[in-house]
This record gives sequence, structure tokens and C-alpha cells, in this order.
Amino acid sequence: MVIFGGITQPLSLRVQVQGALIGFYRLDNGQKLLTPAELVAELHVTAAGLEHEQQLRQPKPTQAEQRAEQAEQWAAQLAERLRALGVDPDQL
Repeated sequence: MVIFGGITQPLSLRVQVQGALIGFYRLDNGQKLLTPAELVAELHVTAAGLEHEQQLRQPKPTQAEQRAEQAEQWAAQLAERLRALGVDPDQL
């Protein structure tokens, strides 16, 4: 690979020293190529954003659905109490 004036034509990249690292930039749009650590960080940010979007899109339970769920839980607790007293709630 030949680098002349900070440009490598075969890879279409501009190379620039950045502290202890070398930065690589695309010639066509100037975009910096991310390091593996930067890629991982970007992946985490993107995943968190997508998860947040998905949560926002999920329908929230209505008040009636919440009441129905509470009633089902109450009925299940009542059935357990009856069974503890030796009464089969399915026979009532």
C-alpha cells in the first residue's frame, strides 16, 4: 500500500495521525472510519435508541385492561385462599 501526502488511493482513504492512533477518513465524503472501540460505543447507543423507540411504539394498556388484569389476579388469589381452606373453587 502506498501512502503519498496522507492519501492512499487504492483504499480511497486519507490518513491522519491522531495522538497515538492513526485516523482514516473516506475520500469521497470525508467521513472518519470508526475504531473498534468507537464502533462498539456507537452500537450501544444505536441499540438503546432502537429499544427506546420500540417501547414508545408498544400500545399502553387501557384503564379497563388494567382493571381486568387486577380482577384476574384477585380471583386467582381468592381461589388459592379457598384451596388453602380445603374448598375447591371449581366446584362452586
